[in-house]
Amino acid sequence: MTFRTFGKTGWRVSQIGVGCWQFGGAITLDGKPDGWTGVSDAESIATVQRAVELGVNFFDTSDMYGWGHSEEIVGQALKPYRDRVFIATKVGYWHDDEGRRTFNESRDYILQACEASLRRLQTDYIDLYQCHLSRTERWTEFLDAFETLQKRGKIRAFGVSTNHFDMVQRFNERNNLSSVQSNYNLLDRKPEQGTLPYCQAHGIAFIARGPLAMGKLSGKYTKDTRFDPGDIRSKWLEDDNRKNFERDIEAVERLKSVAAKTGITLPQLAIKFVLTREAVSICIPGAKNRSQLETNVAAGNLPLLTRDELTAIEQALAS
Repeated sequence: MTFRTFGKTGWRVSQIGVGCWQFGGAITLDGKPDGWTGVSDAESIATVQRAVELGVNFFDTSDMYGWGHSEEIVGQALKPYRDRVFIATKVGYWHDDEGRRTFNESRDYILQACEASLRRLQTDYIDLYQCHLSRTERWTEFLDAFETLQKRGKIRAFGVSTNHFDMVQRFNERNNLSSVQSNYNLLDRKPEQGTLPYCQAHGIAFIARGPLAMGKLSGKYTKDTRFDPGDIRSKWLEDDNRKNFERDIEAVERLKSVAAKTGITLPQLAIKFVLTREAVSICIPGAKNRSQLETNVAAGNLPLLTRDELTAIEQALAS
């Protein structure tokens, strides 16, 4: 396993981590499916522990994933290895009795939510605590809460999970932001315009989530693919989303030829693309099982893309 420095924290993290959303299973949120079908707790625990065996030392979850169930899985699986790994989780979303999403942005709520996450994770500290809200006008309350939790020894560092560059800047207004987590993959390269160079200039770790675009870059989907109604990806086939899905599948088909000429699989190409960016501290693909995990880790151990290979990718995406 190759390790990278996690921004100003100085932590040495495996360049491939594990995104743990899928371990929470499927839930209904605002009357619509959210989360992932086709997972089992036993396999989820085995997958996390296999990751440790392979040298992975960074696991990213949230109290929202399965409404805490992902944290429970991660906590149970990592308890024997706690001193060897970094655990990251998030705060900000919750739900009411009718399963509607709520936005919880007060300092007091964040402090309470942290205690609940600590219990589910079976640990007395969280390595990285992140704001999960993509946008908030109350970022100072998050910063106040995070700083309080640091002083109490409950968290070691804090970050923000957002795709919006202006929110990154706001969360760093005190110059103490440790990390930014954003979508970044071959189909979504917006961080290259602002967030990536900003993080690199300010010593902020960049966590690349969704390197496989929730499975689109696995290469196994077609325009005729159908998803379980309880799976969040079923939204891709609704209304205007279908046009975006079909456009992405067309791009994936062009990228397949680039991967073939390079002598690797499309998922390997996708992960290598993300890791080739110097500003990326870690890439956190999800994995429902040990087989998917081992594929992801193997991709992370391949040489980075060459200039010619990057040029071929640009040409395929511009077609």
